[in-house]
Amino acid sequence: MSNLFYIYLASGVFFLLIEMLTATFYGLSISITCFILALYVYITGDVTITIVQGVILVIISALFAYFLPKWLQPNTPGFKSGLDAHIGKIFHLERIGTDWKVKIDGVDYLIDEVSETPDFEVGKKVRLQGQNSWILKVLVVK
Repeated sequence: MSNLFYIYLASGVFFLLIEMLTATFYGLSISITCFILALYVYITGDVTITIVQGVILVIISALFAYFLPKWLQPNTPGFKSGLDAHIGKIFHLERIGTDWKVKIDGVDYLIDEVSETPDFEVGKKVRLQGQNSWILKVLVVK
């Protein structure tokens, strides 16, 4: 066996350790490629780095870098935060001056003028439909 085999094997372990620290799948793609190159060098008996090894390194690591995140990351919906976490919930209307507002977690948020209807009354329940820059879109619950 040549020293090149051990270099690729050590590189594979090194990039595997990097992957354990970063968890981005890019270190894993290079690590898998290095292990494949170590197997290639073991089978062919190469003792120097060749163009074929470089091509294998580039192509396989690029393919794994593209596909591994898609294959290994779960398809879970993202967690909603801020006002988006409250969409679909019901709140009570408040009127302060000429503005209609809804209190969410102790903070008053303005209601979009497009959402205002003649059915609006103080204390009436509204369902939060969406928000745009902390201006709420609501629908009166009947």
